Amino acid sequence: MNSTNKTKTSLAKFEEFFSTLYKDDVFEVLEKYPDERTLVIDYNNLEMFDPDLADLLIEKPDEVISASKKAIKNIDPLMKDAELNIRFANLRNIVPLNQLLSKYIGSFVAADGIVRKTDEIRPRIETGVFECRGCMRLHEVEQTSGNHIMEPSLCSECGGRSFRLLQEESKYIDTQSARMQEPLENLSGGTEPKQMLMVLEDDLVDELNPGDKVRITGTLKTFREERSGKFKNYLYVNHIEPLEQEFEELKISEEDEEKILELSKDPHIHDKIINSTAPSIRGYRDVKEAIALQLFGGAVKELEDGTRLRGDIHILIVGDPGIGKSQMLKYVSKLAPRSVYTSGKGTSGAGLTAAAVRDELGGWSLEAGALVLGDQGNVCVDELDKMRSEDRSALHEALEQQTVSIAKAGIMATLNTRCSVLAAANPKFGRFDRYKAVADQIDLPSPILSRFDLTFVIEDKPNVENDRKLAQHILKIHQMNNVDYEIEPELLRKYIAYARRNINPKLTDEANKVLEEFYVSVRSGAVEEEAPVPITARQLEAIIRLAEASAKLQLKDRVEAEDAHRAIKLQQACLKEVGYDPETGKIDIDKVEGRTPKSDRDKINKIIEEIRDLQEEFEGNAPVDILKQNMIENYDMSEEKVENNIRQLKAKGIIFEPSNGYLRIT
Repeated sequence: MNSTNKTKTSLAKFEEFFSTLYKDDVFEVLEKYPDERTLVIDYNNLEMFDPDLADLLIEKPDEVISASKKAIKNIDPLMKDAELNIRFANLRNIVPLNQLLSKYIGSFVAADGIVRKTDEIRPRIETGVFECRGCMRLHEVEQTSGNHIMEPSLCSECGGRSFRLLQEESKYIDTQSARMQEPLENLSGGTEPKQMLMVLEDDLVDELNPGDKVRITGTLKTFREERSGKFKNYLYVNHIEPLEQEFEELKISEEDEEKILELSKDPHIHDKIINSTAPSIRGYRDVKEAIALQLFGGAVKELEDGTRLRGDIHILIVGDPGIGKSQMLKYVSKLAPRSVYTSGKGTSGAGLTAAAVRDELGGWSLEAGALVLGDQGNVCVDELDKMRSEDRSALHEALEQQTVSIAKAGIMATLNTRCSVLAAANPKFGRFDRYKAVADQIDLPSPILSRFDLTFVIEDKPNVENDRKLAQHILKIHQMNNVDYEIEPELLRKYIAYARRNINPKLTDEANKVLEEFYVSVRSGAVEEEAPVPITARQLEAIIRLAEASAKLQLKDRVEAEDAHRAIKLQQACLKEVGYDPETGKIDIDKVEGRTPKSDRDKINKIIEEIRDLQEEFEGNAPVDILKQNMIENYDMSEEKVENNIRQLKAKGIIFEPSNGYLRIT
């Protein structure tokens, strides 16, 4: 059957299809026309009605869609001559972006991806009205190309060949280009994600935002770039289907589900998952347990007033060089159902959040960064301390509010970053010094440190027994060229995906009681006015998230007392490592979150008092050497500590040096 006959057959079949199966839908849209101009057809219904017509849609989409539009006009009882957009949902012909190559050009396909950027909305001329310069006769020419305007070949009245385009008389349609990249869970480590240009028209413009997870249905077409002369593929979009919930999941078969449920009943499931997290690295059980819980995440809560309480757990690992921090992050980025890995040294603030970029025609558009692409997944940021401070500030909002607000190049937007952040940093002076405050050794500001639920400090201490075991472990991996997994990585990925999708645990009264008692008992030691604050409500919320993740790990829908105890134990391990103040013998939350500990604040206050007393004694200025001597003798402070505190006070403008060797309070 030739092309003309096929088109006529398609037209007749669509007339029958719209008059029977979609009769009510067609009339409903026609009544609302022109306010409503789109009719969505379920591809499955078309296939059941006529399999040949459904197949022809895949092969010759432009002809079939054109026939469907004419069919609507032919059966329209209202005689509106309506120009409707016919959109096809639930297409079976789903092709991964990396396989969408030249053999599919001209075919109707569906592809899943994440929107990277959207360009400005611009008008495209649909029907050009031309005036003959000789006899002033008007001619209408349908425009099929967006790049070049097609003029009439000659005037039907006078035979002239010179025309003028009447821009105001011509018909236009809104058009927008966008770019999407393949889903992160489809990528293996080190693979560059495939990207695809999309063209959206009419009611589809302004429907996409950077970071959206979507299934795009459309025709794969090609165009020739004017500059290079090369051909480039693009998707002419017919239908957009959001994939917000289903997208984070891998395909889990019934057989996989049986394995997952059987695995969840194992009494040692907790240990097995911890041991299967970065198994090539020996030891660091607490860190691995925290990472395992992070992969499952807590429960997200939407309050009645619109407040959103995050369920994502943020972890910071600070450690000496060569202990495997980067390896852990790389492993997590491959294991998590959806994950982005980035290194602080090569990442800008725009690369983390969103960049304003110029499109081909000079307009500005947003391009999604790592945190936006990792929405509802994991983002691993290595060498966080190597990032420039202005770039790190991009993390503040993303970590707590889980959004990024952009105000660049005239674009105001808020994008979602609902992801767990696993970050690694090195100590400022190369190796960690147990006796110095964490804030002095981590080149990170307090607002960022305070937003991590757990901060681990890992030291590389020589120990004969541990070193021997580590050496044997590394040598065995190199010799055997493989790692023993308690749970295979592919099954573990599916287990995590299943838990994140189906389990949303609730706190039980028993768990509530355990958490309440812990919080009150820890803070009760700080009732005296002089004592440091050990923990705040922020740590309590972190423990709740960890307890929920522990329940999720076992596929339980209730958070029980044992989950609460496990979360408390993990939080305490972190607090003792990072927050212990050797001078007071107590945990100080200011030390954990990078602020000045209470013991140091007391010393600074004593120095200020001493300067004030010396100013009175020496009639104006306090001698530095006498100040140091008094602080060492009366308050048992080291000379180095006194000098450090004096430097801090000078930097903050609290004191100044009117002449060499003397100090005065401002």
